[in-house]
Amino acid sequence: MKLTQAVVDQWLEAAWRDGYAKGVDGRDDLPDFASLKPEPPKAEKSSFEEASKLPFNPDKCCARILKDGWGIQCTRSFMDGCVFCKTHQKKFDGLEEGLDVPFGRFNEERPTHSKDKKEGNKIAWADTKPTKKGKSPSTSLKVGEMRDFLSTRIPNENFKGLKKADLRDLYEKEKEKMASDSSSSSDEESSEKESSDENVSVINYSNSSGENYEVEIHHHPSDITSFEPEPEPAPEPEPEPASEPGPAPAPETEAVDSPPVDSPNTISEYKALFKKLNIDPEGLKGKRDYKLKHEEYLKELEDQTESLSGSDSDSDDLEEDKSNYQAFDLDGVEYLEDEDTGKIYNPRHQYVGVWNDDGDDIVWSSDEFKEQHETQRD
Repeated sequence: MKLTQAVVDQWLEAAWRDGYAKGVDGRDDLPDFASLKPEPPKAEKSSFEEASKLPFNPDKCCARILKDGWGIQCTRSFMDGCVFCKTHQKKFDGLEEGLDVPFGRFNEERPTHSKDKKEGNKIAWADTKPTKKGKSPSTSLKVGEMRDFLSTRIPNENFKGLKKADLRDLYEKEKEKMASDSSSSSDEESSEKESSDENVSVINYSNSSGENYEVEIHHHPSDITSFEPEPEPAPEPEPEPASEPGPAPAPETEAVDSPPVDSPNTISEYKALFKKLNIDPEGLKGKRDYKLKHEEYLKELEDQTESLSGSDSDSDDLEEDKSNYQAFDLDGVEYLEDEDTGKIYNPRHQYVGVWNDDGDDIVWSSDEFKEQHETQRD
């Protein structure tokens, strides 16, 4: 900061106020003059959108960089005999012939796909992103509920072992089929009811030429007004003589629950159950072998249910990841950038940091990721 008269005046005023406050409190210690030094006003930075519209600066690196979806010119100075700064020149030297820095050059037309690869990824420029529409609320479907519904419509073998997405597709198809069947059945019943309620009468008619005609007249009960005489009131019933009290009814005995089908007690019951569940009983001898085979089947069914529930054990709602990632490399190390949040991840989807203000280096989330980058860089 340049030491002007205005800065000196502010500095002296701050020292005077510090001494005055200490005099009121009865203190006589010297102030820390460095802490009283006026801070220079911070220059306001133009927004990235405005920076993307600035004219090309021939005194700066000609590489275009991506900032919050806007393409701005690199703010570093170019090296002698080059058009790029040190960072972008190193990237350019490592590319194959015919390729260029990822986002092109600021003095050239803005590309739609990254130029550092033969088949570059599409660049999500801020002014080309479609307007995001609100997600329509959808009913959360649980895997167990879908399996219960499908078991009432089709055999269990038809969906046994299906993954979550395939199970959902089958569930929706059966739902549509059920709705279609219900609609067709309702229309047929309505048509049959109308035809059965309709009365048809035939009238013979002769015209002046002596020709005879038959005319059908269709009557619907709702079109006919009928006048029926009011029924006579029924005679009041005579009071019945009081009956003598009979013997007290026998107490009801509680029904004894029969053992569930899934817990057989004999080999015959096991065979019947295995036939129903399509379990092969070949090689089984004795009740113990049948019991172990049944427990093995139940354990396998439980494992399949857990695999359908997905990796998230707290909720098996059917949700999809809507994040979009932009692949790039820094110093020869591959990374992924979230187009919506600007966060940077390594190929294992571990959050490692964000771009610095110049867009040519990463502000690391921890020293561990910084050391990994230094180890892997070219």
